[in-house]
Amino acid sequence: MLQTSEDVIGKWERGERKPSPFYQEKFCTLYNLSAEELGFVDPTPNQAHILVPPFDQTLNDQLDDVESVINLAWEVWFASKPQQAAREITRHLPRLEHLLRTHSTSSQALRIRELVMRCHGLLGSIRLDALENDSALFHYKHAQQLANESHNDEQAAAYLALMGDTLRRHGEKLKAISYMEQARDQGTTAGKATQGFIRQLLAYTYADTNHEPEFERTIQEATDLLAFTSEAKGTAKKEFVPFEIYEIRGKANRDLGKPLQALTYLDLAEASLKRMTVTPRWHAVLDISRGQALCDAGDFTTGIELASRGFLLAYQCRSPRQMNRVRKLLKKLEASPARNEPAVSVLRELLYETYLHSDLEE
Repeated sequence: MLQTSEDVIGKWERGERKPSPFYQEKFCTLYNLSAEELGFVDPTPNQAHILVPPFDQTLNDQLDDVESVINLAWEVWFASKPQQAAREITRHLPRLEHLLRTHSTSSQALRIRELVMRCHGLLGSIRLDALENDSALFHYKHAQQLANESHNDEQAAAYLALMGDTLRRHGEKLKAISYMEQARDQGTTAGKATQGFIRQLLAYTYADTNHEPEFERTIQEATDLLAFTSEAKGTAKKEFVPFEIYEIRGKANRDLGKPLQALTYLDLAEASLKRMTVTPRWHAVLDISRGQALCDAGDFTTGIELASRGFLLAYQCRSPRQMNRVRKLLKKLEASPARNEPAVSVLRELLYETYLHSDLEE
């Protein structure tokens, strides 16, 4: 009834793993009990004396503090500490949700709802990067619902597009396109940054499904919208535009079977990256993309060298999503005539040792 394996349920029953929020919600529906009754969150009564402030000014102070934590958590995540960011947000989220229930008619309700929405949005991004697609979808879904309740059409469209991106990564590509096209149509009154953000996701999904004309049209629309804007915030906030446009074009051309054209765009992405001060996460993304394209073009030595460097950076950033791209590259190489290349053996050993070290750390 939960649509998961007996092995996973067994781990939940033995206490070896806690159900993700996605499955917690399914448990609540299945047993018609609340998350508190099922033991997923601490009972509200024990928190009430802490959570409900006696005066509005105290509440405002609390919300100021939480907003500062959320802003800092975004920076912490980009600084390659996703677990710390998720831990801080998860610690504050039950307090915020309790405040939303108890102050639903107060003047601060809109602000509380926005903070809860931002918490779910950040958790969705962190879970997606950790390859926890079900959990990411859960958080994006809640963020989108909150945006709708606040009549924040711009954020509602952005989260709908992110739900589509999560479905794409889960292999449901046609459903992903449907979500993103709906987000694009709903976001016609949104700012240029958000419209461009949605089109970035949609363009790559078109390429991922071999719809080249739609990709070219949509990525050009995204470029035009993002070229002169810096207005984005929250989910649509981007450190800079040129890198992402070039990198998406590079990955898309590789997916479309054009590795040499991909390398041209990825070289442009690298040039734009050199002009910026960014975290290692961006370098990991680019190194892996260039490594994949070079391998597709037949330069296995240089390609694997770059992919290995990107893999180590992704490990440093604690980004399973980027690490998994290199794992897929290795699997592809092992199934090709290149499997006997010396560099393939080196890559295999690197991945084995790194994942073994990760298991020992855990």
